[in-house]
Amino acid sequence: MDFTTVTAGKDDNDRRLDKVIRKFLSSENLSSLYKTMRKGLIKLNDKKCEPGTHVFEGDKISVASFLLYSKNKNEMQNINSLDAPEKSLNIIFSNEHILIINKPYDVTVHGFDNSLDKQVQDYYLKNQNITSISFMPGPLHRLDRKTTGLLAFSWDLQGARWFSENIANHSISKIYHAVLTGHLNKTEEWIDYIQKEDNDKEKKSFHTVKVMSDSENIDLIAKKAVTKVEPVYYGNYNGTDFTYARIYLFTGRTHQIRSQAASHGYVLLGDSAYGSKVKLQEQEYFLHASILKFGSENPLDLPMEIKAPEPKAFVDFLEKHRY
Repeated sequence: MDFTTVTAGKDDNDRRLDKVIRKFLSSENLSSLYKTMRKGLIKLNDKKCEPGTHVFEGDKISVASFLLYSKNKNEMQNINSLDAPEKSLNIIFSNEHILIINKPYDVTVHGFDNSLDKQVQDYYLKNQNITSISFMPGPLHRLDRKTTGLLAFSWDLQGARWFSENIANHSISKIYHAVLTGHLNKTEEWIDYIQKEDNDKEKKSFHTVKVMSDSENIDLIAKKAVTKVEPVYYGNYNGTDFTYARIYLFTGRTHQIRSQAASHGYVLLGDSAYGSKVKLQEQEYFLHASILKFGSENPLDLPMEIKAPEPKAFVDFLEKHRY
């Protein structure tokens, strides 16, 4: 019988064999997978083994080739039909641990066939230096569909763990630029509590959030949100004053900037979901993740600061309407 053999890499180290194999045979249910192992159609270092056996770097995993044929054929057809990823992904930074792109407007991060995580995974599969058979990259934080800017993806397990830990403990600084309705005349710090609106009964995929001040009766599921907003300059769009602002995000709540801006009287210009009455021509609203700061030392060899230029529509809007 013909077998296809692969070598476990560093990101496969000390993982259960059945977890690793699911990356090859994702359409198989667990009972079928276990049956396949018992028949000896999947081997570890040329021997039959139990599903819970742990794999270590350098181990040889052999899979009966007929199990992989139809799946791999379909995957290769899908991958080969794509344009070169460098043309579709605006890559700002990459190394063996992290990939950072400049996310375009009106593209989802995950959940759809054309989402950014699918595009990044296709790029990863085309990479000839893949060192793991079970690891797949994924987004390490969130950006709304209509928010642009810096978005980081894991490129190995070390990168995924470090970035996730440091996002959670706020060691990574995130700075945005946004167009706010009104005239913000000084730097403000917004401290609020945020929770999702109760609209599950409507079965919507999009949820707004509710902002509450710390003086209110805070629900236990509400989460603290801390944001600093600094005015940069001002403009006017069809009779409505706006502030181009630099925004420092100290927590990472869903719709944090959009909801807090609206709650404090400076709704993003054009953001109808949070009450803006202005309709822009270029895009719905302007919110851009401009800068990520990592500090002077980190184990991933990331630079101290990474910047992403604002999209052309954003720049053109400001040039036309600022004063």
